[in-house]
Amino acid sequence: MKKSGLSIIEIPRIWILTSVFVALLVTITSLLGILLKETYSRETMAWAIQAIGQDYANLAVVALLLISLYFVIRHSVRAYLVWLGAFVYLIYAFVIYAFAVHFQFLFLAYVVTLGLSAYTLIGGLTAVDKDEVAGKMMPSKKSKWLSAFLTVVGILFIFLWLSEIIPHLFSGTIPKTLTDTGLWTNPVHVLDLAVLLPGMIIVSVMLRRKKAVGYLLAVPLAIFTITMGLGIVVMFALSALKGMPYSLPAGLLIVIIMASGSYLTIQFLKEIKE
Repeated sequence: MKKSGLSIIEIPRIWILTSVFVALLVTITSLLGILLKETYSRETMAWAIQAIGQDYANLAVVALLLISLYFVIRHSVRAYLVWLGAFVYLIYAFVIYAFAVHFQFLFLAYVVTLGLSAYTLIGGLTAVDKDEVAGKMMPSKKSKWLSAFLTVVGILFIFLWLSEIIPHLFSGTIPKTLTDTGLWTNPVHVLDLAVLLPGMIIVSVMLRRKKAVGYLLAVPLAIFTITMGLGIVVMFALSALKGMPYSLPAGLLIVIIMASGSYLTIQFLKEIKE
C-alpha cells in the first residue's frame, strides 16, 4: 500500500537510474549494430538484416523509455504503463541478442542490458500497489477493445507460427527461415509460443474479467506488440532495399496491427485518472 500523502506511482531511485543506464547501453549497441559492419559479420545476410531492423526499433524504444521515464518521475500512471511496456520489449529483444547472435565484442553489453531490464521491470512492478493502479483505470469503456486486440494478436500469431512449424515436424525437414538465418531454432518462435502469446491471451481474459493484473499488464503488452512490429517493418524495408525476398502482405498486416494497437492503447490511456 502507498504511504499517506504519496502518489501511487513512487518508483525507487535505483530503478530510475537503471532505466537511464539501460537507455545508454541500448543506444550504444544499436548504433554499433547499424553503423559497424563487424557487429554482425558472422551472421547470414538474412539474420543480420533482422538484427539491424531490431536495432532501429531499439532506438525508437529508447526515446519512448526516456520520455515515459520523465513522466514516471512525475508520478504519471499512464507513463508508468508505457515505461513497463518498453522494458517488456527490451527483455524480449535482448534475449535474442544474447542467445541468437554469434559471440562478438557486444556480448557482455547484451547480457548486462538483459539483466538490468529484467530487474528494472520486476522492481517497477513490485514498487506499486497493483490494486490502486488498477483503480485508476476502472471502470474503462475501452478495456474490452484492448482485451480483444490482445486476444486476436495472441491467437493469430500462435496459428501463424504453428503453421510454419508443424508441417516440418511431420516431414522431418528444416524450415526455410532457419536455413536462411543459419540458426538451430527460431528464438522468436520459442519466446512467442512459450511466453508472450499465451501471456497476451491470459492478460486479455483477466482484463475482460476486470482483474487488477489485467489492467496493469494490458498496456505494457500492447506497447510491446507495437514496438516489436516496428522492428519487423524496418526489417522488411531493409530487405527490399537489398533486393532480398520479403512478404508485402505480412508487412501490411504488421502495419495494421501497429496502427490498431496504437489507437486502442491511446484511447485506453486517455481514460486513466491521473
